Amino acid sequence: MKKTLMALGLSGLLILSGCKNQGANNIKNENTNSNESVASLEVNKDGDKQEIEFYDTFDTVIHIAIYTDDDDFAKENLTYAKERYQDLHKLFDNYKNYDGLVNLKTVNDEAGVKPVVVDDVLFDLIKTSVDDYKNISHNTNVALGPVTKLWNEYRDLYEGGKTKEEVIALKGQALPSDEELEKLRPLTNIENVKLDEGEKSVYLEEGMELDLGATAKGYATELVAQELRERGVTSCVISAGGNVRIIGKPTDGRENFRIGIQNPDLESPDQVLTTLNVANTSIVTSGDYQRYFDLDGVRYCHIIDPDTLKPAHEMKSVTVIKDDSGLCDFLSTAAFNSNDDEIKELSAKTDAAIVWVDKDMKMMASENAEKYLDK
Repeated sequence: MKKTLMALGLSGLLILSGCKNQGANNIKNENTNSNESVASLEVNKDGDKQEIEFYDTFDTVIHIAIYTDDDDFAKENLTYAKERYQDLHKLFDNYKNYDGLVNLKTVNDEAGVKPVVVDDVLFDLIKTSVDDYKNISHNTNVALGPVTKLWNEYRDLYEGGKTKEEVIALKGQALPSDEELEKLRPLTNIENVKLDEGEKSVYLEEGMELDLGATAKGYATELVAQELRERGVTSCVISAGGNVRIIGKPTDGRENFRIGIQNPDLESPDQVLTTLNVANTSIVTSGDYQRYFDLDGVRYCHIIDPDTLKPAHEMKSVTVIKDDSGLCDFLSTAAFNSNDDEIKELSAKTDAAIVWVDKDMKMMASENAEKYLDK
């Protein structure tokens, strides 16, 4: 589950904790009405910073702070951002249908039946995810839907308190079997995602299912940031779980915001692994320490390796720094499913700065990440 990035004031430290998707257990107000309008949300003011926090989109806590001395301008844009996130959440949702909306769930529902004409934004997200798979790394595969769904069934049982014996009684085995996973492998072939740019249509082979969890929130965050910039916002921090998008720089004369990366060792008294000094960029962290279950001394996190079809286990945490939040999201998963040399190659290929912690808690950084690290 994904923790929120904690804002401790303009001169304080923002702590980035990472993995994908946050469940209700980590939501501060579990009784939050998902239909609550942004107008009823509390907008907090602290000096020239106005901020809101909401819980009903992308399964995570989203915190947005705009720095300006124009209160009305800040409130107007915070309202816009909240409503935009709501719209994008519905569009990218692969669990729920909405009246009058063709969304990702619609595409999955029609797998093997017919092509589905979708909104330009959804088409672009799917196409970008497919293109990045082909051109950058196969280690982030949005066609893993059938596999992630299977692992989610087991994780939900263990996270819900079921014992190994109880899971075996319910599922027939404690974990998905190799045979079961291999039967799903043909359904993860991204070449069978047929995109028609002219029609803006998406067709999936029968049994396939797209899961945009590795790219949707970063894409949405980048879109919201770009639209806020077009609306005149010049200093802003958006935190969507482990995704952070910074517009501009602080308004107090400093050149950078300080972002602390969560220590993957949650037992350590040191909450912050290291600190980044950044401005006008994106930072995304993926980790194995928020959404997982442990069984027989082995950790099974939510990030699935497309090669093994099993939870990745070589990394504890990966943080990517680059201007585009959507690309950072893609790369954080790809790097988490990579070894040290492959991460260095990813960094060189994309010019993304990457900081990672391996399974032995050794922290490493690409050469171009050094400039962001506290010395």
